[in-house]
Amino acid sequence: MKRYFLLILILFIGFTLAAQEENLKPDEAEALIQQYIQEEQDLTAQLDVLKGEISSLEAEIATLDDKIAKLEKKRDELKKKVEAGSYYVVKYGDWLSKLAEYSTVYGHGNFAKWTKIYNANKAKIKDPDLIYPGWKLFIPRP
Repeated sequence: MKRYFLLILILFIGFTLAAQEENLKPDEAEALIQQYIQEEQDLTAQLDVLKGEISSLEAEIATLDDKIAKLEKKRDELKKKVEAGSYYVVKYGDWLSKLAEYSTVYGHGNFAKWTKIYNANKAKIKDPDLIYPGWKLFIPRP
């Protein structure tokens, strides 16, 4: 439907321009019509290519939106984790039960809570009896 309307519009414009310039012979008018039809086909092909590019870009945007949503979720989880505890840099002479007993999180007398610190830092601490100065350990809140 649109195509026929476009064709009629192009033909009308073509005939109007031709009538303004000079009176065309039938074969000249036919050649002009064919030229306009070819131009319409070329423009339609360009439009199809652009529509394909648009759909490709829309798919890429959807993928990026998904990645953004995942990153925002991860950021929120990390933010909650940080809010749920604090970090401590190990000093010479520290050990886990000492950190638990004297931390501001657990308070004095809670040396048995060293397992919470250990469990929160298992990726770093291979042996709970060995922690090294300079390590940054996460101290989870009770």
